Amino acid sequence: MDYSDFSVRLADWGTDEENLRQLRTTVFVEEQAVAEDEEWDGLDPVCAHAVATAPDVGAIGTGRLHPSGKIGRMAVLPEWRGYGVGAAILRRLLEEAAQQGLEAVYLHAQVQVLGFYARFGFVAEGPEFDEAGIMHRLMRLSLPGGGTGLTAPGELTGTRRMLSGKLEFADAVADVAALAARSLAIFTPDLEHGVYDSKRFLEIVKRLVLSRSHARIRVLISDPGRVQPSVNRFLYVGRRLSTFIEFRHLPDAYQDRSDAFLVADGMALVYRPKTDRWEGIADTREPRMARRYLGQFDQLWQLSTAARELDELGL
Repeated sequence: MDYSDFSVRLADWGTDEENLRQLRTTVFVEEQAVAEDEEWDGLDPVCAHAVATAPDVGAIGTGRLHPSGKIGRMAVLPEWRGYGVGAAILRRLLEEAAQQGLEAVYLHAQVQVLGFYARFGFVAEGPEFDEAGIMHRLMRLSLPGGGTGLTAPGELTGTRRMLSGKLEFADAVADVAALAARSLAIFTPDLEHGVYDSKRFLEIVKRLVLSRSHARIRVLISDPGRVQPSVNRFLYVGRRLSTFIEFRHLPDAYQDRSDAFLVADGMALVYRPKTDRWEGIADTREPRMARRYLGQFDQLWQLSTAARELDELGL
């Protein structure tokens, strides 16, 4: 077999899903014993995917790029490793990131392949951590010429930040919320104590609704049963300003979503792909991505209703 005879292209999740699932199941679930519920996190439809294929074999490797700039799910079939397949996939994903105008990308690298990513300029940060039973490290890469091509002509570009902890996420939420002149859309698992009830965020919310008679803040909670009413001051503010602030419960049929975000005026956003981790992005002017998630939020909002748990709190 000629192991140099392969090509890499961007995949279409709608048509390539079956092949990519089979490949990732072989590498992650069967070979590396990753739990299926961790592997299939619900984010694939919003990601850009690269796939390597070989004649008479089909898919031999894959990887994905999330809109937040996170590269992941890099997988190559065992018999094709060592022939440049993974490098070709990574180069294609980096090209796609540049085309999307991302200023930087990041990933969680398994410790045994840190050197592979380092050859592309990725820099390791922080200590090792366990993810799906495998030790990883956070790695980042700044992209040359990043930050262009994401906004429409005539629109100013904003500042994009990579977030790696709860305090950074909470600060970013307040920073982006402060930019709102009309509306905030918040998608959260449980109002995230320490984020949406911070003193700074609550002052921003009160200033927005008291200075703008048309202001609207919508909060969609995926698991209201986890909300801590005794310590979450956002609930108290919501009761006082219920004309402007509304809380709803995510429909049960959509409980498999694992992300969280805030969108301000359909122009700026804070986003993290996994609610059990604090890594994510914040961008002070990213209308395309902000409107994408605002559109998803609007669809879910139309399907949602006030949660029984929140009714019991008087909301």
